[in-house]
Amino acid sequence: MSSLSLTAVWFLLLASGALLSPLWPALRQWYLPPPPSFKPDDTHHGDWDAAAHVAQRQVQESFAKLLQLAANDSVTRGAHDDGTAFMVLGAKNYLSEQLPASARHLRMQVIASRHLDIPGELVCDSLLFAQGKLNIAHNAIVKTALSRRDAAVGPRARVRQWIRAEGRIDAAEGAALMGCASAGREINVARRARFEKLMAPVLSFGRCEPLRMPAAPAHLVPMQAPGNAFIPGDGRWIIDGDMSVPAGHSVNARLVVSGSLLVGTGSRVRGDVHVMGDLVIHHDATLNGAVRCDGNMRVGECCRLAGPILVAGILTAGSQTVFGATELFSTVIASEIRIQEGCMAHGAVWAQRRGEVLAEAAPQSAPQGPQQAAPLQFQGSAHA
Repeated sequence: MSSLSLTAVWFLLLASGALLSPLWPALRQWYLPPPPSFKPDDTHHGDWDAAAHVAQRQVQESFAKLLQLAANDSVTRGAHDDGTAFMVLGAKNYLSEQLPASARHLRMQVIASRHLDIPGELVCDSLLFAQGKLNIAHNAIVKTALSRRDAAVGPRARVRQWIRAEGRIDAAEGAALMGCASAGREINVARRARFEKLMAPVLSFGRCEPLRMPAAPAHLVPMQAPGNAFIPGDGRWIIDGDMSVPAGHSVNARLVVSGSLLVGTGSRVRGDVHVMGDLVIHHDATLNGAVRCDGNMRVGECCRLAGPILVAGILTAGSQTVFGATELFSTVIASEIRIQEGCMAHGAVWAQRRGEVLAEAAPQSAPQGPQQAAPLQFQGSAHA
């Protein structure tokens, strides 16, 4: 090959590279392998909410007549065709009166025509049903439970598979709601309590205090696309690397970030967000769209996140943060969830491995303004 031909080839390669360089973020996004699948562990969790509804229907069908008889303060004992024993309690009967003083294990189903009180330290291996309120005392262990009204899970008590209440569920400090807890109105989980899957129109964590609105700046500044962004024209910003949204700014785009994302104090992101690294949200920020984070996600205090959230790693949320809204339920799923008391959610919160309510941090001696608050940080390279 002549030197002239070789020069022409090199020129074409350089020209092609110059033309394609602006498209590199989009090509990289197309080339990147899909994020790892994030499927519920059905062998561990099962469809426990559906099981609760099936159990409720079966109780109504199987025990309707016995519950009418029990209204006359009688106690009925029997067994199902499969040999499972049951006890139907009258309106003025107490479970503790029907058990030996040394009883620590209960294997029969208990059906109460009114309220049902489970003594402390008792282990219950079968279904518990109460037409009225269900009270599970301290250190008791319950497999499955249903209440037509409200349910209270005492200190250090544990639900192993599922609990369902038509009204509300209150889990005391140190309690554990394993499996699925669902309520028709509200679930409150006290500090230092653990949970897995919670479903209710209102989910409150720790002490119920009036929520304050995010302290947003008077005027949000529209953010311009950073230099490492590719804009394909469909409303997305495809970011090659890390990205920071400055405090008090708004982003009117859907974000696809191959690195980590930091959202500044009082900022607003209106579109959906997909972050392949870590996501850090400073306090008083608002995200209106769906969020997918392939790393860990940390949310500051008094944030508002309206859309569904899927986090492959650990989700940590500061006090006064709200997920979803009363008129628009949301779903929050993460491998682990550490949520500070004072938070609220609407819809479902699912910690696939472990969820815990953290005690609220001690208040500072003097309130900090939006710009003086200590910044949250994530591990990674410098932000764009």
